[in-house]
Amino acid sequence: ANSIDMMVKSGARGNMMQVRQIAGMRGLVANPRGDMIPRPIKSNFREGLAMLEYFIATPGARKGLVDTALRTADSGYLTRRLVDVSQELIINDVDPFASEMGVRGIWIDEVRPDEPNRRSHLETR
Repeated sequence: ANSIDMMVKSGARGNMMQVRQIAGMRGLVANPRGDMIPRPIKSNFREGLAMLEYFIATPGARKGLVDTALRTADSGYLTRRLVDVSQELIINDVDPFASEMGVRGIWIDEVRPDEPNRRSHLETR
């Protein structure tokens, strides 16, 4: 079996569009503003691109890398904010407000060293 085909079918790496660009042709590409460049890239990555095709494909590749870097930064920022807001929380698996027949759930407490008996919900922070 083909190793590239195995990688794509298993979901480990890549997708069928990328396989087409390796073995078939790259096709039409967009410029950084999103407009289609009228000259299609007829070569593939296995055989190599002509010089003009390479220069046509370069801005789209650069935009893809920048977009990936920005998405990574956004998700890192979100993770940091979530850690900051939840670092003082203790999660108990026993719901003190559930009755014998009631629904069991998770109660979230804020740790307050100055007021050990005070409880506040995460929504009120």
